[in-house]
Amino acid sequence: MENPRLRVGGRSMIMRGIIGLTLAAGLSACSGVPVTDAPMQAKLGDFSQSYEGVDYSAAVLAGPTGKVLTANGALPASGHTVRVAPLAMDQGKRAKDIATLACAQAGGRFNAAAIGGFAAGAWVFEGGCA
Repeated sequence: MENPRLRVGGRSMIMRGIIGLTLAAGLSACSGVPVTDAPMQAKLGDFSQSYEGVDYSAAVLAGPTGKVLTANGALPASGHTVRVAPLAMDQGKRAKDIATLACAQAGGRFNAAAIGGFAAGAWVFEGGCA
């Protein structure tokens, strides 16, 4: 006999739990696909960018494979490296916005999930532009 305390609104809590776990498993399977399989179309070079009235130097360079953040952790990102300067360490969002513009100017698409690093007044996104 089923425990009446486990019944809510005509459905057992156990059944609701099974349905919830099934939905969660199905949705989690969709979240870990990296956006790095596209062929690289971006051209290498220097691309000056003006953003909110300030001029920045941006370069799309050949570089090592980077990493992108996904629900399953960090995965490889095989794109070109984007370097944006001059910026401060606390301007990562601005750096991604400028990198997006530079990558588009180079004919590519910037992957906003690319992990960036800051060094010597520049933000660098390895594998960020494909």
